Amino acid sequence: MDVDLAADLPMLDADDVLFEQVLFNLLDNAAKYAPTGSLIQVGASREGGRVRIEVRDEGDGIPAADVERIFDKFYRVQAQDRQRAGTGLGLAICRGFVEAMGGTIAAGNRKDRSGAVFTLTMPAAAALPSLEEEVTP
Repeated sequence: MDVDLAADLPMLDADDVLFEQVLFNLLDNAAKYAPTGSLIQVGASREGGRVRIEVRDEGDGIPAADVERIFDKFYRVQAQDRQRAGTGLGLAICRGFVEAMGGTIAAGNRKDRSGAVFTLTMPAAAALPSLEEEVTP
């Protein structure tokens, strides 16, 4: 796995348990749908008051007809024999959790090689006062 996080990332305004489940589901899918030994990449950067997070794999990508449907409950892209079957709930759960936290999630295909890319945008947490700043009650 390759992780590329921008140095200036703010904290997220997110529920840590829900966000952990989202990342787990996305990484699990990347592992299911990419060849064994291929690279999974996670990147994050600041975009104004939001953080953009991408999870990229090196699998076959997502068929055009399935790009939006993969977020539907119980929907699964036709997998080949090497991939273990899932329930078709993981990405629906991801979308529900992300949207409940004020974020967005989208799926697409990589432009630089074969593979899928999942893009999340999440709100950044409001800046906390520094220790030197006086906090008034």
